[in-house]
Order: sequence, then structure tokens, then C-alpha cells
Amino acid sequence: MSARECRREGEILRLGGVDYRLEAVEGQGGSSIVYRASYEDGLNRGYYHRVLVKELFPYEESGAVYRDEEGWVCCRPDGRELFETCRRGFIQGNQANLELLAQLPEQISGNINSYEAYGTLYSVLAVHGGETLEQILEKRDGRPDLKWAAGICLQVLEALEGFHRRGLLHLDVSPDNILVLKGRVLLIDYNSVLRQGKGWEKGLILSVKEGYTAPEVRLGSVSQIGPASDLFGVCAVFFRMVAGRRLTVEDLTGQGPGRRLKEEGALAGEPESAVWQAAKIAARGLHVLARRRYPSAEEMRRDLEELILRLEGRGVSHSALWESGRRRRGQLKEEGFLERRLARRGGERETMPGGGEEISGAEECFLRLKAGENLLLSGPGGMGKSRFLQELLRRGTRRYSPKEPAVVLIPLADYQEAGESGNYIRKSLLRSLQPEEGADGEDTALARLEEIFDLPLGRGGGCILLLDGLNESGERNQGLIREMEELGRKPGVGILVTDRTDAVKEYGLRDFSSWELCPLGREQVLDKLRECGLEIPREAAASERDGMLRLLSNPMMLSLYCRTAEFRRENGETDGEEDGWRELPRTMDGMTGSYLETFFTRQMRADSGNRRLQLVHGYVLRHLLPAAAGEMKRRGRNLLTFREMFDLAGQSCRRLRSREFALAFPEYAGKSRLMLEGVGGEGEWFDYAVEEQLVEQMGLLTKSEGGNYRLIHDNFLDCLAAKGEENRQRLAGIQAARLRRRLGVGLLAACVLAGAGITVFRLTAGRGFSEKEKQVMGNAAQRLLINLQLVDLQLAGQGQILEEASSEEVLAGEASGRRWLETAIGRKREEQAHYQVMTGDGESWLEELEQLDTDIPLDLLGELYVMPAELEGVTDEAMGHLETSLCDPSSPYRTRDQRKPLVDAYGAYLEAVGDVCYLKMNLVVSEMDEESRSLVLDGAAQMEVFKDAMLDYPINPEREEGERLLEAAENRLEAARGELRQQNFPMEAGGW
Repeated sequence: MSARECRREGEILRLGGVDYRLEAVEGQGGSSIVYRASYEDGLNRGYYHRVLVKELFPYEESGAVYRDEEGWVCCRPDGRELFETCRRGFIQGNQANLELLAQLPEQISGNINSYEAYGTLYSVLAVHGGETLEQILEKRDGRPDLKWAAGICLQVLEALEGFHRRGLLHLDVSPDNILVLKGRVLLIDYNSVLRQGKGWEKGLILSVKEGYTAPEVRLGSVSQIGPASDLFGVCAVFFRMVAGRRLTVEDLTGQGPGRRLKEEGALAGEPESAVWQAAKIAARGLHVLARRRYPSAEEMRRDLEELILRLEGRGVSHSALWESGRRRRGQLKEEGFLERRLARRGGERETMPGGGEEISGAEECFLRLKAGENLLLSGPGGMGKSRFLQELLRRGTRRYSPKEPAVVLIPLADYQEAGESGNYIRKSLLRSLQPEEGADGEDTALARLEEIFDLPLGRGGGCILLLDGLNESGERNQGLIREMEELGRKPGVGILVTDRTDAVKEYGLRDFSSWELCPLGREQVLDKLRECGLEIPREAAASERDGMLRLLSNPMMLSLYCRTAEFRRENGETDGEEDGWRELPRTMDGMTGSYLETFFTRQMRADSGNRRLQLVHGYVLRHLLPAAAGEMKRRGRNLLTFREMFDLAGQSCRRLRSREFALAFPEYAGKSRLMLEGVGGEGEWFDYAVEEQLVEQMGLLTKSEGGNYRLIHDNFLDCLAAKGEENRQRLAGIQAARLRRRLGVGLLAACVLAGAGITVFRLTAGRGFSEKEKQVMGNAAQRLLINLQLVDLQLAGQGQILEEASSEEVLAGEASGRRWLETAIGRKREEQAHYQVMTGDGESWLEELEQLDTDIPLDLLGELYVMPAELEGVTDEAMGHLETSLCDPSSPYRTRDQRKPLVDAYGAYLEAVGDVCYLKMNLVVSEMDEESRSLVLDGAAQMEVFKDAMLDYPINPEREEGERLLEAAENRLEAARGELRQQNFPMEAGGW
């Protein structure tokens, strides 16, 4: 540019009567020079406005366009044509700038005014601040930001659309012409702007910038110049931002710019489908032929928006489904895979081409699913069905391609709690996809899923659903089976579902071919044993050898066998391979038990020297985990909800402090303070014992996407539940023995629940109480026992109502479920009407006790006396609300997601009421004489609700401890009341 002389710094340029002081050269292009300048405010003298002044001054290498001594721009005859061409472009660019500025002020740089002076043209431009994209890129260091690059391009496209809608082309899209401001970008420099269909005359000069100008512009192929030429520039800018360098001719040839982006590692670490999308944008937008590029900014925008969705993990699309499968794969523990065969069950005749009686392994199975076949895969527990599905997921998520099906793994265990009628699978997919927020919400997202399902697999794309554990979905899974059958008929879906047996074929999944996962082969087992240093001794009897090989052909048993042997060696429990062989169990139950025992020993060795950790981990492994398994067994399912697990952990925390537990398990006597050191309460105990230890550290519990807790495998359930029952009986025996000692020989609970009056209860005198005191206390205790029995019946009856309300038929709003619940509520109302003839407020006994001046908390006793009457109003209102909300077809509680919180809230309330009642009773009877106290406690031990509370709380605690427990329970009750209000329970009766 040496042949072109710029104006000097400090020079005054008078334009339109205003003096502009030039401060520096901002930039130079082929046809103009831009200066930074300022001018004084006309009213506020001494204050200056900052502007840019653009001067038309074409660069001509020979000097045919020059500046004279007075600063005028002049040209010789051989430079006149160039100057006139650039002059027309300058004027046309200004006209376009003003036109666009009037209509799109937020996207266009400001043109304040234009002038003709000093033999040329000038434009005064607003200063917007910010930096050009080129300046930003020169300063950037490190890994490129793909999302930021896509966002910049989207804003450039928005500005370009304003040009194209008005028949204009910018033709100079490059980083130095993109001004980046906070929250927006502006296109600047309009000297190359042309109106389509005009200005194509001979001598037209177009701006050419290496790495950004479209081939047809460089070659002057005016018939090919159009919107695609501008979009080439946008994609070239995208390439520059992502690759960190300018586009070259070599990039446009050979494998193309898309492949170059991937090969150079510029996209390393980004989601696989986002890498594919970015490469697609570069490949299409930078094609050497204009007709093969994006024809419009709108079409390119859609691809950039999809790229951002992939980077953010949002949206409902084939690529989003694929990414959800990829994320699931990343959450799985990497384990070796032993290839498996599949054998057709029951001699089914082949109905699909290329079939037979056997599938050779995972690869053939995957090909069948890609072809649209639906398979039911069965096998006993531990056979490796889940691991087989994980291997299929791994194969399907190696590399993204829109022509290949997206593979998604969905565990079905959460269905027994979620039970979303006919849409559980679809909603599971949506939860993993994070659909975009919109006016139509879930309906729009579900419709988009259906579009994916309806595109035939043979044409590329589609979806393979790997559904793990139909046997774990609960007994009421008819809706789930219907949904699988419906999805199985979709042209874009292939399904593999696992189950323990193929019994479902008797009534469902008739179109699914049935296969059995074959056991491991003999050589596979022997190879694995040798790998673990566990070769079977040669002298072992053939029958023993064959029996073990059959047992170990179950992959889980083989895994437990090898890990147990490894733990034994680490624990120093074996002297060699043969000792290890002799000591290891020979049955499935024995293998499971042995593994858990050696796991315990290994943990104790790891905690050696830290008595607190040994106690805590021992308690977690031998009490909390078995209690969780026992609760699963009791509830008839293989998982616990978050609430159930949280409550169970809370019970285990309270139980650890009780005297009965210390007597039943002396190894923990006096250790609770040490074990709970640093634990702030039951919530922190749950976080530590369940989340940190059992889930994260030990891996013996797993947490599902639905927030439910399961054992690492169902084969552990029976073994652990048996241990939990053993613990429970041992604790119950201690509690029963203490009750017997209190009652004395031959004293049993006597409670007359019917009759006209109350028999006066007389006892022999005992230490500390007079005959009169014991007589009054005995009568008061008998009245208390009767009322407690009534409360127990009321709470248990409401529990039965809740059990019916929790059925899948009711939660799904099915007519049969509504009828059953309505009938159950009617019966319960009739039953509870009879209870009130037996209730009494115990007023006379309260007056007598008050006269005796005992330490019995009469306020609590009075509350217990009136509780049955108060509960009558509470339960009547509650059943009415349940009936209206769950049985009335016009109820606003229409979906399962609306109904279940309603039921759960009432259940939590009833549980809290039972705890508060029991703890009040405990404080009352602790101040009574021994025989009255034993009478009430022995009676409570036979009641349905309160017998469970006796296991959760200490019997006859110190008063301070009892009051603390009561306060905590009353806080839970208050929180439960709040939940009821959220669910619109009337709560007008006095007893709430």
C-alpha cells in the first residue's frame, strides 16, 4: 500500500461544515482508508465525539490514483476507470448501509453522513465499541470454542438475511468485517455490496480475501455469484474460528474441509454427533460449486442450531438419541465381555429372512436389530443379559452416522415406581434428551419422537431400544408391554427386551422372536479361571469338576468366584491355589454369601487401625444393607424409592443409639457416639452411609435414573434379606425379653375393646407409688391402651386405603381402579363409624391424676385420649379428598405424575402421626408404675402400626432423649402437613 499516502495524524478534515481531527488510521482496504477521528460538540465546548471517517481512495500500484500536495485525491487517465468503479461501489455501499440501517438498526453499523470533498467521497461512521472478530481471534489462545463459533455465525447469518431479503449481497464476509459487541455482532464495510441483477457491468471490481472469498467471486464468474457466495464466507469464518487458521486451496480439494477439521483434532473432545454436524457444515458450506452449497441463510441456520443443540445435549432428534446412548455407555463400568451365543426358544419357526435356530454372538444380534427385528432375550439370574445389552450399546455408539440407528439402553426396574401407563419408554427417552422448552412442551417432543420412530430403519437412522429387565418392572406392567408391542410395529424401531423367562409370550410380545442366552462355553470358563490363577486341580473328581464348570458357566457366578478367590488371597485366607479351590463354595447361594463375607473381611483389613471406620463399615454391611434387602423383600419388589431408603437409613441411625440394639449386638454397645462422630443428623447419615459408602465406595447399591435404589444384582437379595431377618429377630427377642421382665410372670395385656364400662385395675403396691396412685395409673393406662388400639386401627385402615390408591390402575386413572378405590373407601367409612362407640376422653382419670400430683405429662396423655375422635374427622376429610381426586373422572388430578404425589403426601402424614403418637405414649408411660407401663407397652407390641415403631425407637428412654425424639417427629409431621396443603387436602377438621 506504499503507493497510497494516508492523511497525517492530527490533520483537520472539514466535512459538511464540521471539523474532524484525524487521530489514527483504523484500517485500509482495496478501495478506501478508515481513520479514527473526533469532533467538538456544538453546544458543550471542550467535549468531543468519537467517529470513524472512511475515505474513498482506491489502491493502484502504479500510483495512477494519488494524493496531491493539498490533500486532494487525484487520478491520471489510466486510473480513472478504477476510481469511477470504486466510486460507484462506495455510493452503492452507502445506499445499502442506510437502507439496512433504517430497517435493521440492531444488526447494521451506523452511517452518520456522507460527503463529497477533496476530490473524493467520505462517510462518517458511528463508533460502536467492541472488537473485530479478527482482533479477537488473534488474541485467542488454546482450544477453540465450537459453541461460541456457531453462535457468532448465527448472528452473522441474521445480518446477512437482511441483505438477501432486499436483493443485496455483502460479498466481503470476513473476520475483519465482523464487529463483535456485547450480545450481538455487526457486519461492517459495505464497499463490496452489490444489488443482485445490477452492477455486473464490465470492469466490476470485487473484494478478494485469501481464505474467505468464494471461488466464483475470485474467478469473476458473475453468473454464479449469489447468496451462496456470502454463505461461503460465513463458513470460511466458521472454519477459521474452529481450526485456528485460514482456509486454504488444499482444504477445498481432496478430502474436503469437513474431513480436515476432524483430522486436525480441532474438534477433539466434543460430542461425536456435534463433530459430525460441524464437519457437515464445513463440507457443505465450503463446497467449490455454488449450487452444492447452502442455498439460503435459513438452511444453514438450521444446521448451526442443531450443532448447538448437540453441544448442549438438548433437543429431540436422531443425533440427540444417539448422544443419550453414548452418555449411558460412559456411565457404565468398563468390563471385559465374553462372547455369547443365543439359541431360539421353544422351536419357534423362523419368520424373518436370514434366520435360524442360533445367533452366533453380539454382532449378528446387532445386525438383526438394525434390520428391524424385535427380540425377547431370556435367561436365569446372573446369566449376563444386562452385560450383553451393554455390549450392544457399546457397538452402536462407537461412531456417529445419521445413516445408522441410534442405540439406547433403558433399564425397566423404575417402571414399578414410575408406571407411566403407555408412555414409560417414550418418557424415559425424553428425560435423557432434555427437550427444548416450548409452548407445546411434552406433546411436541413426543411428536418429534414419533417422527424418528416412523422413518424406516432400512433407509438409515431410526432407533434400537435395548430394554433391560422386564421381570424387574413389577407385576402390573401391562401398560409397558402394550407400549413395547406398539413400538415394535414402528418401521424405525428395533427392540431387544430381556426377561428371566419367556412366559410373557403366553399373553404378549407375540411378534417378538424368543431367544435364550446360552451359558458360557467350557473353554471360556477355563480360560477365565486360568487368567485369575484358579485352574481346577487335576486330581479333582470328574463329577466335582463338571459340577463346578456348570455352575461357573453362569457369568455372574464365574465373576463372584474369581473375585472371592482374589479377596481371599488378599485377606491371607488361603495358602495356595488348591486351598482356594477346596474352600470356595459350590452353589449359587453359597457363592453369593461367600463373596459378601470376604468383601466384609477385605473392608475390615482396609480399615485396619481405624476403629471408627471398622465399626461404621461393619454396621453398614451387616445391618443397613441387609435391612434394605429385607425391606425390598417385604414390599415385593427389588428396589426402594428415595423416601423409603431415606427413612430406612434414619431408622438405622436411631436404632444404633438404642439400648435394645446394644444388648442384641454387644459389639456396638457404647460405640454410637464414636460411630456418628461428625454426622450432624439422619440426613447426613443417609448421605454418608448410603450415598458415599454403599453406592459410591462399595458399589453394593446402585441408584437408578429415577432416583430409586437397588442391590447390585437381584441374586444378592435372598442372602441379604435372610441376614436382615436374622438381625430383626435377634433385636425383637431382646425387646420381648425386656417386656417380659417388666410384666412379671403371668401378667399379660388385658384390654377390653367392647362393653359398657371399664373395670377398675388393681395392683399390689410397689416401691415408689402408693396403692391409690397405682390404682389411678392402672385405670388411666387401661383407657390409654384402648384408645391406642383405636388409633392403630384407624391408621392401619388408612394404610389399606393408600395401598389401593397406589395401585397402577388408580394412578393411571383406569375405570376399574377408580371403582375399586371408591368401594374400599365406602367400606372403610362403615368400619370406622363403629370405632367411636369405644372411644373415651379419659377426663375422669386425668382429674384424678392431677390431684395425685404425679410426673406424668398430663397434656400429652390428654392429647392421646382425644386422638381417636380427632382422627375420625381427619380420616373422613382425607378419604373424601382421595375419593374426589382419584375416583371422579372430572378430577383435575388426571395423570400419574399428579396423582402419585397426592397419595405419597398422605402416606407420609400417616407415618408421622404414628411416630408422634408412639413417642407421646412412651413419655407418658415412662412416668407410670412398672405394671401400668408394661401393660401399655405389651399391648402396643401386638398392634399393627405401633409394633414397627417399637423397633425404630428406644423403649422407655430418658426423658430428655424422649422429648428430643418427639420434637423431631413433630417437625416431620409439620412438614407432612405442608405437603398436604400443597396437594389441596381440605384440613378443616380439628385433628389435622
